Amino acid sequence: MSILQRVITCPICHLPLAEVPQRCDTCLDYFRNELEKAPSSLIDLTPDAVQRQIEGNAAETKPLRTELFRSPIISFFYERILPPIWAMGLRNLGGIDVEFQQCTEFFGEDPEIVVDISCGTGIMARRLALLGKYEQIIALDYSESMLAQLQQQMKLDGISPSQITIIRGDVEALPLASDSVDAIYAGAAMHCWPNAEAGIRNIYQVLRKGGKLFATTFLKPLPSIVFRFFTVDELRQILLTTGFHLDHVQVEAHGLYGIIRCVK
Repeated sequence: MSILQRVITCPICHLPLAEVPQRCDTCLDYFRNELEKAPSSLIDLTPDAVQRQIEGNAAETKPLRTELFRSPIISFFYERILPPIWAMGLRNLGGIDVEFQQCTEFFGEDPEIVVDISCGTGIMARRLALLGKYEQIIALDYSESMLAQLQQQMKLDGISPSQITIIRGDVEALPLASDSVDAIYAGAAMHCWPNAEAGIRNIYQVLRKGGKLFATTFLKPLPSIVFRFFTVDELRQILLTTGFHLDHVQVEAHGLYGIIRCVK
């Protein structure tokens, strides 16, 4: 059985393929059929996608800070406009290139399975794939538009679909098995999540013992009008209350940008 079949789980049954009953009445085999699309196509493992298949329910609406990124206009400009702005200092001086260096140095040489959560257009996931150090890279985001841009950029970068598994998923219902992932990157993401505490709790659960989280987000005094911004102390408290131990948590501020390094 492949790594993906052990790691990816049904968002309804919360079981990997090996443990899903041969005929699963809970999800009507939706999960099994979606998993067969990998690696050539996007896999939609959001709970609302499964519920629409089963019951025909309307899609769940998230807060504006999440729904905003589902707009095709936002996803189109995300790749083209934001990186130069980040590089001028909003997201570390040097932008995503510096963050990539920091992230890979923290991950070290050991990770086999790396997940880019809230990956957007896969700016980091693609860099990780081109590095060629990791056996399996999973790129997960709630926005279909962002993931469509990721697929286009992979073609332009010469990245094979087999190098990155693309999942539409919800950080509040991660379709990943407990204790299955070696390293997680969540870049400039937490302020967009509906519930940061639930997201970090799920990340802690899916990390293996010794697994690493490298995350970044924006800080107060930016006003929490659409997005939710944090202080360093608030971030540290979220990490501690969701499972991480104080001795293995590092949170630092670089201006209005927060950098998190945690080991489970």
